[in-house]
Amino acid sequence: MTLKFENDTTRIYYDDTIPGLVQVWNGFANGAPLRAAHEALLQLQQQYGTAKSLSDLRLMRVIPRADQQWIQEVFFPQALAAGYRAVAIITSEDVFNQTSVKNILLHVGQNDTFQAEYFQEEATARAWLAQLP
Repeated sequence: MTLKFENDTTRIYYDDTIPGLVQVWNGFANGAPLRAAHEALLQLQQQYGTAKSLSDLRLMRVIPRADQQWIQEVFFPQALAAGYRAVAIITSEDVFNQTSVKNILLHVGQNDTFQAEYFQEEATARAWLAQLP
């Protein structure tokens, strides 16, 4: 894996074994740092031509409502328009983060062009992504 972006709350790597991007979140991510990480993810997806990512939320905490709304209304429409098709989510230890993420994905919805799956183990998440086209 090669580190491509880092700020106080997130590291994003490119992993050619998936192939795709891997986000590793840490603690409370909100406001500008959270949005910068999502914008970097979008830019890197376009740069690498990848449609899938692994989002490791194990250490991430609650996402504030305003940021949930931004992810739903700004990030996801842009990402889907750019070809984002799948995310494997390693579930947070924080129940409030779990609720935040489920609320975001319920708004986005799943269909023939976008899939999200939840995992407890990184190896299982990677295997699921690797078998996707």
